[in-house]
Amino acid sequence: MAEALEVGKRSRATRESLLNAAGEVVLHSGADALTLDAVAKEAGVSKGGLLYHFPNKEALLTSMVANLIAEFEQLLEIELVREGDLTAKGAWLRAYIRAGDIFDRQNAAIQSGLLAAVAKDSKLLQPYQEATTRWQQQACNCGIAPLKAGVILLAADGLSWNQLLGLNCISDEERSQVIGELIRMTSDD
Repeated sequence: MAEALEVGKRSRATRESLLNAAGEVVLHSGADALTLDAVAKEAGVSKGGLLYHFPNKEALLTSMVANLIAEFEQLLEIELVREGDLTAKGAWLRAYIRAGDIFDRQNAAIQSGLLAAVAKDSKLLQPYQEATTRWQQQACNCGIAPLKAGVILLAADGLSWNQLLGLNCISDEERSQVIGELIRMTSDD
């Protein structure tokens, strides 16, 4: 039994490593460079080892998008706990802003999976679209006027896309100021 658990842990760790390697390929070489061979090479595994976990590129991309959502939602849960009183006006949105900022700083390779998915087939983004719809509903139900909540949410998402696309429209210091302002806006009347 313990041996089976250990094998499962190694398998999950290998999957995570492969997903991160795929993200690194996209991050450094672009979505067009994402091939199974490139991912196997980046991860330091055989192509057969990669195919064991991801039988084709679409399965890899689907897992990259699912991983992005799961990683973000895990950070969001942590920030919701940190927020404390979730009935307080704007609590969910403040947690979302902070989770997005942390995610952007720590997970560039994971985020690049979105770019690769869009480049391959926009239908692969359906789970992400469903998640963003769910997040928007939660933002609009956190005690802030829905229009204002939508503007704050779009601004926070814009910060993420700015970083993901390497636009560098603002400095790190300006980014911190924008995040501070967005959080302040969640408390204003």
